[in-house]
Amino acid sequence: MTTDSSKPLDGITPEETTPGDVDDAEIRAALASSSPLVRQRGVEVLDSLAAQDLDAVDPFLDEVAAAAADNNVAIALGAIGVLDTIAATDPTRLDGRLDHLVSVLDTELVDVQLTGGKLLATLVVEEPDLVSPYVRELVVAIHETEIDENPPNFAEVVSDPVTRRTLQEHEQGERERWLSSRRTLVNVVVAVAETDPEAAADAVDDLLTLLDDVDPSVAGGAVDALGELATSHPETVAPVADRLVGCLNHGHSLVRARAIRALGYLGDESTVPALREVAETDDDEDVRELAADTAEFIVETAQP
Repeated sequence: MTTDSSKPLDGITPEETTPGDVDDAEIRAALASSSPLVRQRGVEVLDSLAAQDLDAVDPFLDEVAAAAADNNVAIALGAIGVLDTIAATDPTRLDGRLDHLVSVLDTELVDVQLTGGKLLATLVVEEPDLVSPYVRELVVAIHETEIDENPPNFAEVVSDPVTRRTLQEHEQGERERWLSSRRTLVNVVVAVAETDPEAAADAVDDLLTLLDDVDPSVAGGAVDALGELATSHPETVAPVADRLVGCLNHGHSLVRARAIRALGYLGDESTVPALREVAETDDDEDVRELAADTAEFIVETAQP
């Protein structure tokens, strides 16, 4: 089936499209259209085709990958959806096609980051080599989208209680999506540090920017990534051991415990006094015990 080339895919119902229903030229013209509605239709057609036969979308993978960075949110999300279908079935087809997706992860649009992060989380499990070249960009995206520690107080600007509640619910929902999105990305970074530490070793300085993140899960994830590097590339972490020691004073026990574990992996005797202090003074019994055991482990390991 073909359509008027001046209106690519005009009259096509994307969800009913099957391979062979439209010419490749029509799809390509739609993806290149200046009209967002036409581009969206092109992506929707490919989404339908991808669910049926990945070979049918192969000729358009470069265009779909580029569409993940489209300035129209619906198109970007649709393109990421196509890529996600491919990632779940044959992720190797995305080799070399993630540049555009990664480039928009520092977006102000939480749903774009969230869906893109979930796609990368799938890939880092199935094909970590596809994700590892982007670890620094992922850390920067996490840092650039740090959430506000103090959510807006609508009571100060909105008097109507119904409107105020609606705004607060919207704000809370968006905040929760940001938390989920950034935590997904930091987990991807930790996975890269574990599976491909060579790639993550260059991101040590970038990881340090996350240690003071308002979200303890993000700060803890950065500590975990440094801990993974400490086991395989201690020379990259040793120069910043003081930053891990600083995390022993973090307000959240999750971060303190992870910092203790990372220092244990690093095995630097100079950190033992700080660990022993935590073992004596920390408010959390589990943290105190972990610090004591870790200090003892470092001392015993260092003995000739």
